[in-house]
This record gives sequence, C-alpha cells and structure tokens, in this order.
Amino acid sequence: MKKIYKQEEINVDVQTIFNLINSVEDYPNFLPWCTKTEVTKESENTNIGKIFISKSFIKWNFSTKNLIDVNKSITLSLIDGPFDELNGKWSFKSIDKNNTHVTLEIDYKFKSSLIEISIEPIFHSIMNSILKSFIDQAFKIKYND
Repeated sequence: MKKIYKQEEINVDVQTIFNLINSVEDYPNFLPWCTKTEVTKESENTNIGKIFISKSFIKWNFSTKNLIDVNKSITLSLIDGPFDELNGKWSFKSIDKNNTHVTLEIDYKFKSSLIEISIEPIFHSIMNSILKSFIDQAFKIKYND
C-alpha cells in the first residue's frame, strides 16, 4: 500500500478551509484536473462524492464515502474506482481564529499494475499539488470577502 501525507499551517480560519474541502461539488471551479463531480448526501454527516478526473489525456473517476466531523475531519473510504484500496482523512486543527493546521493522509493501492502504470503518475501529481490548490482557493475566498 502506498501513502501520501501532506500538512500545512495556513493563514485561513478553520471554517473557511473546511467548507472549501468539504464542498466537493465546487471542485471543478478551481481544480484544473477535475472536470465534474457528483455528490449524494446520505445524512447530515455522510455523503458520497464522485470525482471525474482528466489529465494528460487520461480520464477516470472514483467515488468515496465521506464521514464528516464539522471543522475537525473528513474521513474518506473507497466505494469504486481504479483502486483496490483507498482510505484517507483530512484533519483540521484551529491554531487561532485566523490560522489552521491542515493534514491530508491517504493510503491507496491500484487494482492492477497496468492501471498503476497509467494512472499513478497523474494521481501522484494531483496529490502533490492538491493541498496547495485548496490553500490558494481559500486565500481567494478570504481576500474577496
């Protein structure tokens, strides 16, 4: 199983960054590799999110069940996609009213070596830039309000 771990202290309040990351339906507006999303709300603290990705001429999608603990965490578990396993967690810790510590942890394994060869470089590239993309968008929200 492969792991991704990203963390950052950002000059944005916890509610702004949490709401941004939790608003899967808005991803196509600011994540260049995300062409479409579908979100089904199961309950107040659970939803199903499907993300459609297009990058470097390769198109694919995956779905996760997201357990939401408002302003604290979003826990992801795989429903379907090119993965054999995918589990992840966004964690949010308020440092003070203007600063937040954000962590992203993902464990994953692709279904086959062929899928891994074709998608792994793209997935890795997206995961390396995803936290920065969210932070950039959070700053746009913060300074436009």
